[in-house]
Amino acid sequence: MSLVSLIKGLLPNNKNSHLADERYSLVYDSYGVNFATDEASFHCLNKGEGGSSQLIQHVVLKMLEERDIAETLPNGFRLDSEQACLLDLEDAEVLGLPPFFNNDFDVDIQGRTTKSNFSLQLFAKFEQQKYPVKRKGPVLFFSEQTQYLMTPEQLNAVLAVEKHSSLTPDDRTELNNVLAVAKLQQAVKDGLVLDLKHFDKFDLVQPEQITVTANQQVDGSLELSPSFGDGSSSEDLQNRLAQLQGDGQVMRIKDRIVLLTDDKKQAVKEVLQNRTIPAHKVAEFIKTPSAFLDASILNLDLGFSLRVAGIGKMVHIPFGQDSDGSNGWFSTNTDSEPPERLVKLLECEEDVVSFEQSYQQARGQNADSVIVDDESIDIRDEQRVTETLAEVRENLANPSNETDISDTDDLPVKKEQVSLLLKDTEEHNKDIVNKVSQLNKSITFDRTNLARTPFPHQESGISWMLSLLKSAQLDNYEDMYRVQGALLADDMGLGKTYMTLVMMAEYLSIQRQNNKSEKPILIVAPLSLLENWEQEVDATFNESPFRDIKVLQSARDLKEFRVKGAERESMQLATVIDDSHADHESIRYALHVGADAATKRLDMDRRVVITTYQTLRDYQFSLCVIDWGVVVFDEAQNIKNPNTQATRAAKGLKADFKLLATGTPVENSLSEFWCLMDTAQPGLLGDWGYFRERWIKPISSANEEEKAEVRLDVGNDLRNATGQFMLRRTKEDELTGMPTKTIKTGIHKDLADNMAFAPELARNMTGGQLLGYNQIVEDYKAEKAKEQGGGHALTVLQQLRAVSLHPRLDEVFKQPPSNAKDAQRNLQESEKLRMLLDILSDIKNKQEKVIIFATTKKLQAVLKICLDKIYELNIHVINGDSKAMATKKDQLSRKGMITDFEARDGFNIIIMSPVAAGVGLTVIGANHVVHLERHWNPAKEAQATDRVYRIGQKKPVFIHLPCLLHPEYDSFDVNLDKLLAKKTMLRDAVVTPEVVSEHELMSSMGL
Repeated sequence: MSLVSLIKGLLPNNKNSHLADERYSLVYDSYGVNFATDEASFHCLNKGEGGSSQLIQHVVLKMLEERDIAETLPNGFRLDSEQACLLDLEDAEVLGLPPFFNNDFDVDIQGRTTKSNFSLQLFAKFEQQKYPVKRKGPVLFFSEQTQYLMTPEQLNAVLAVEKHSSLTPDDRTELNNVLAVAKLQQAVKDGLVLDLKHFDKFDLVQPEQITVTANQQVDGSLELSPSFGDGSSSEDLQNRLAQLQGDGQVMRIKDRIVLLTDDKKQAVKEVLQNRTIPAHKVAEFIKTPSAFLDASILNLDLGFSLRVAGIGKMVHIPFGQDSDGSNGWFSTNTDSEPPERLVKLLECEEDVVSFEQSYQQARGQNADSVIVDDESIDIRDEQRVTETLAEVRENLANPSNETDISDTDDLPVKKEQVSLLLKDTEEHNKDIVNKVSQLNKSITFDRTNLARTPFPHQESGISWMLSLLKSAQLDNYEDMYRVQGALLADDMGLGKTYMTLVMMAEYLSIQRQNNKSEKPILIVAPLSLLENWEQEVDATFNESPFRDIKVLQSARDLKEFRVKGAERESMQLATVIDDSHADHESIRYALHVGADAATKRLDMDRRVVITTYQTLRDYQFSLCVIDWGVVVFDEAQNIKNPNTQATRAAKGLKADFKLLATGTPVENSLSEFWCLMDTAQPGLLGDWGYFRERWIKPISSANEEEKAEVRLDVGNDLRNATGQFMLRRTKEDELTGMPTKTIKTGIHKDLADNMAFAPELARNMTGGQLLGYNQIVEDYKAEKAKEQGGGHALTVLQQLRAVSLHPRLDEVFKQPPSNAKDAQRNLQESEKLRMLLDILSDIKNKQEKVIIFATTKKLQAVLKICLDKIYELNIHVINGDSKAMATKKDQLSRKGMITDFEARDGFNIIIMSPVAAGVGLTVIGANHVVHLERHWNPAKEAQATDRVYRIGQKKPVFIHLPCLLHPEYDSFDVNLDKLLAKKTMLRDAVVTPEVVSEHELMSSMGL
């Protein structure tokens, strides 16, 4: 059943309303699509009133607006073409957009790129014919009856041809002609099916900046050459420089075509006019290159931290509890074998299954290769990998089939990601702990500029940070194992942001007192927290101690510091790499950094730069050459996996002091804790192999009876090994400023101190809900008896979870409720939702506010529309996550929803996804939480609860856990509750609860 049908069933008939059959009008323009209605109807829709079809569209558009995909207009919404093309199938269908175009394209290329008559025409293949492309916003337009929504790569190709076609003959220079082809090339790389004829043989390169290489001559002089960052050697360039004479802006170097805009060509000429540095001036040139070359057009000021060994192709290494530790997790052997090599390496079905698991994990992390038997296998071409695996399985089934893959020289070479290569740490550097053994934790700090008085635990936290910071300042900066960072692992809601800001201000003060440079400060945080950091500066200080604050995001300040025409650094080409590393001069930088950038430079003294982990990944080279004073990683669990580019960039940042802040230093595996500490303080816990042998293997090798005790012992040992470099306080430590918290449950069990037994929160399923539940269990057992059910365990669990929410979640609302009474009757078909209504009525009587946590988007929509009618509210739904589009508006949208929710006097409801609530949302206006759908990860559930349970909350906090029972045996809800309770018994920050697995839940239920 589609989302349209599901939501439609919840809406009033409105048969007598002029709005009953209305839908949003779709109006296309050159830039996107508008969903329009009249302003009066739009006002009604915002209050939850209107015809069924239009109200369905409105709910979906509001959800898209919350994720900053749609923009609100006075009479509707707007979607830019780029955003419309990114919609999933269900959302596009709900909104009335045409289906996606799944056919191929063709291009007619006329003339030579060197001539002004060069032209491109794009055709869409449809019904065995091809038609010239006609576009209306994001839609391919064949006729009024035949229209298709484009994919992103299709749209990019169409826009590139449109732009080129609009050029006058005088503007159709060789540069602009080749640029148009380059955009088509990129669209093909992104998935467009298009034959570019002979242009497929060339890589088109547009340098973001020009750097300089120097070759020493026999007489001691230097010969300078420009570097484009494309891997071309000095000899290659020397033989092609004549191509730039006159108006030439295109260089053909082997299989590459390099495009030079006017400013880049000027930079090349600057180098050519100063090619020779006499021997007696070489030392002066090396010390001050800007005295010889114009630094305003050339990048001359670059350098990485001690830990960065260079730049190389990104390689995935198995990492986690199942890794054997035999491979280093940053391999410098980056020459990958083609997928066809798997035919020789995978010798049995178990090998194939193991590879497929690693392959899927690597693809999810955007890695380009996977290690198999110490060989790096190229996985960029998904089709080739799939075909090779099919061939392997065919060979295993028919051993006589043999394939000769000895000749791989002619295999196609594609572009791939490059990343920082890091120096491995020592097995275990014991000197680090000794350096802080006598740490002075009583360091005082200036309070005169603080707008808020710190709580006692915050005072001690600030002193702890400052003591490590001062140790770092006194240590040898050239030593990779100097004191350089720490992990602040306080529970969420204890004021980590406030403490960190005070430390940052003190850092600048200390530097100033010692007549040292007040270096810039970098804060890396999830998107949803950027605005919060800005606001906290104003709330923490009477007067800001910083020069200014720059938010490095596309909708904010990124364009101010981005090199014109530059692309993201994370998508550089494999051609910059010689063997396993790239030449330093070949790196292309996309941000204005360093002294030679003058007033454009990002890294100004006393400046605070706030950015996201995605932006750190995309501009890692520029950010890693900056000499930062302090780097702060907020919600540092975002860099818990060393196989991601963001984590590598974080480890490679150059700073006096790094602070990692997270309330959950371990979410799934101890390997995550090692990765965090390796970023904060390299060498403290040794390299990955040492860590795994000492702290992970004892747990993985323990039997089930011993595992809990072993985990606790390992946690204590690991905590001792971490020593002064981690600070952890929990809300159970009776800290000043915290409200009381009561967890209400209806299940009989040994209750913790903060838990209360509430029998009204447990009810037996009845009627259709009981029949549906029993049928799912019986069907599964019957299939399993026939040996057909073993692979459907996850499906069965999802079905049991769904029926526990409502017996007919996808069907029951075909007949729309015409009023609040009908809506209530429909919800009461589920005993669990009946409990929810009772909880809400009690909260309403107290005139308090509540967050309902639910993970299923369909259920969120159902609850919003039904509860709106029952309680006459306009309930907000926040179901986006930290991966929302990087714009300030996105954060204002969510914050605006919370502000609106809290501003209403008395009772109110807001619906959230636990994922969206994981970071960045403070909702202290609510003091009730209902976990309607329990999250399988106890840490995620705790994070969701912490949205209301934190400093600043003035009321007692109540957590409601409604549980659906089965009259004969333990239900899905009961089994999940037991497993969650078992896994939350450990309160150690290092050895945190494990996620409830599918296997555990099935075993617990006897299935």
